[in-house]
Amino acid sequence: MKQKKTLAAFLSAAAVIIVLISCSKSNSGSSVTPPANTGDSALVNIGTNIIIPSFQTFSSAMTALDASVTAFTTTPDATTLTAAQAAFKTAYLAWETCSAYGFGPAADQSLITATINIFPTDSVLIKSNISSGSYTIDGIANLKAQGFPGIDFLLFGADNTTTLNRYTTDAAEANAKKYLSAITASIKTKTAAAAAAWASSGGNYIKQFTAATGVSSGSSLSLLMNAFVQDYDVVMKSYKLGIPIGKYGTTVLPLAPSKTEGYFSGMSVQLMIQQVKALQNTYLGGAGYGFDDKVIAAKATKNGVSLNDVINAEFATLIAKLMALPDPLSAQITNNLTTVNDVYTEATKLVVLLKVDLSSALAIKISFQDDDGD
Repeated sequence: MKQKKTLAAFLSAAAVIIVLISCSKSNSGSSVTPPANTGDSALVNIGTNIIIPSFQTFSSAMTALDASVTAFTTTPDATTLTAAQAAFKTAYLAWETCSAYGFGPAADQSLITATINIFPTDSVLIKSNISSGSYTIDGIANLKAQGFPGIDFLLFGADNTTTLNRYTTDAAEANAKKYLSAITASIKTKTAAAAAAWASSGGNYIKQFTAATGVSSGSSLSLLMNAFVQDYDVVMKSYKLGIPIGKYGTTVLPLAPSKTEGYFSGMSVQLMIQQVKALQNTYLGGAGYGFDDKVIAAKATKNGVSLNDVINAEFATLIAKLMALPDPLSAQITNNLTTVNDVYTEATKLVVLLKVDLSSALAIKISFQDDDGD
């Protein structure tokens, strides 16, 4: 059994410390020798002990959010609005622990960033949909007017008094209730289906996932690694940080504080921290066998230092800098851009370690396409 230790403090960038959501495992990787003839131990552990529980937690959070929205739209008042807002934040954070697993059941259900987390949301289209009452909630033309960013606007897009008016005294209040409920119900249904498909008691995708061993294209390790790197490189580094501060690869863009994730609820930094910690947890395999153990077994190095140690240290440094950055990120971009740029610089360092060094150590080809120049 691997040893866990409580996260007590962050050390300097040169120190090697593995930061997890609540705990971490030994820097030397797993202390357990992978059992013989049982396939890929990393796939078994990550699939069983990280991915399945993450989707189950997310599904429970979406069930709670949908129930809170039903209570709010049935009796819209300050109490039910506050409860729905709190449930939304919990569900959004739960999504961040699943966003890197956009293959298999998640892809089948269109439960991916490109469908349920496109930000900034199109508030003009949302208002038009509510006014007309005519829309297809999951339609391609409506992708920027639904998902978590859509709920973010509908629950936090104005002060609570104005928000309540949308669902009580506005001429289209009935349509507003239906629209909000349609978004949460859609994500709830997709999430429940994905969670069931992964579980051995449901669709049993875990059996298929753990059986597809090897590192060739189409293997589970290749699918996981590509989704993992894409989630960090494209979603976290570029969309959540780069574009809002005017950076997209070598392209210089105007500052866009309103293009941050969770803009209306003001939880952009919280969401990034949750996502990076979840990615780190995947890399470590939680307290079990993970990518880190494979890197150690490969004896991979970076400038003469253990690659595993370098990756662990960079995760720790990035998380420490994110945790020191107050929400909302939009205000920090406006008032404290130097610090946000420093976080972006740190985030970029990890891209190279994961996309180039880690993939090379695991002999996995990065095949997803990005267009930010990295």
